[in-house]
Amino acid sequence: MFVFSEGDVSCFSEYMEMWIHSVRIEGLGLWLSGALRIQANLASLDHLNLQLSACGFSLHKDTDKNYIFRVSYTGCFVRQQHGYNFLILNLVKRINRFGGRPHSFIMKCPVVSILPNREHIQCDPEYIQVTRQVPHDSWNNELHWSLSLRGNLIVALEDASLIQVNIDMNGPDLTVQGRRREILSPVQVMEKEGEFLALKLVSGQYAYSMEATCPNVTQSTAEETVLHIFKRRMGLTKRGSQETETLTVSSVSVNQTDTFTVHETGEFVQLIISTAEILQTKVGAALSKTINQLWQPFYRVDVVLTFKETNHKMHWTMENTLPCTAWPAVPHITPPPCASTTAPAPPTHTLKPESLTTERPSDPSTVPAVKPNEATPFEETTLSTGASHVLER
Repeated sequence: MFVFSEGDVSCFSEYMEMWIHSVRIEGLGLWLSGALRIQANLASLDHLNLQLSACGFSLHKDTDKNYIFRVSYTGCFVRQQHGYNFLILNLVKRINRFGGRPHSFIMKCPVVSILPNREHIQCDPEYIQVTRQVPHDSWNNELHWSLSLRGNLIVALEDASLIQVNIDMNGPDLTVQGRRREILSPVQVMEKEGEFLALKLVSGQYAYSMEATCPNVTQSTAEETVLHIFKRRMGLTKRGSQETETLTVSSVSVNQTDTFTVHETGEFVQLIISTAEILQTKVGAALSKTINQLWQPFYRVDVVLTFKETNHKMHWTMENTLPCTAWPAVPHITPPPCASTTAPAPPTHTLKPESLTTERPSDPSTVPAVKPNEATPFEETTLSTGASHVLER
């Protein structure tokens, strides 16, 4: 729990908040009514927030029945000057039934440059690994992070193993990795199943999302490729915020095709693409002396997504690698997976997708087989079947 005094302003990546005592909330209501030319009914915050959302404002009660006033940096009456976003509130505190005393508050936070929306998520049948660039706060202070899994398990980064997570810091990037069966939870979006990582970094009043979704493991090429994109603000947000904010899709583009279907729920965007339009192959390892090569199907989807309520364009890349098949086909032989495919290494040996061959050669015998991945000191696990998923934002 965080204790604030009246007029304290908290700065986040896309918005600022001010704590307002309940005795002064009537003054804010009068200011909102006059500035926005609305009837600000504080008795019905849900209806009021529908009106305020057009200006990038919102108002919520805290546990002590005081108020938190949130203002987007792109909201009404917010100005930029000398490297700061600021909004002046002229609130009146009633001292008797005939009049009140005016008091001005200034909401002020440094201008934050647009974050590089860079996220790398790698999924395979055994592991998930997430890499994101961790920001400083709005005042450019370095934050001391802890990990919060599913909102109720909080450990310091150095104790990440207590929640079955490995950690690696490499410059501005933080990589987390763990076994799917230990840290992922099942999730269902519009009758499609996946697995969800409910992981956040927390520091003081700040929270920073490391949340990600992995598709379920499949053993064959599906007719449709389904991508679940978790709706969230980028950058630093308020920790433990009780109010739920709805994000609305404003645009979606896919580099590989113009034909796709988009659906959304309150928490996810579902993108459906015909796999035949994006499926490619790369050379796998030799099966035997009787078969020249194995061919490994894979596809890649590059997505740019924007929400009406945020300033950022969000970039995702998803790669899905499927089990190998023989080429040319030999009906009586069941092809194994690619030789020596191993589980990912711990973050100290950061996973990197291998180079992909996007064109099939005319003579497969002229193409050398792909070398097996090197084993790591951490653990080597041979994957029998199943798809490997790589996502990047």
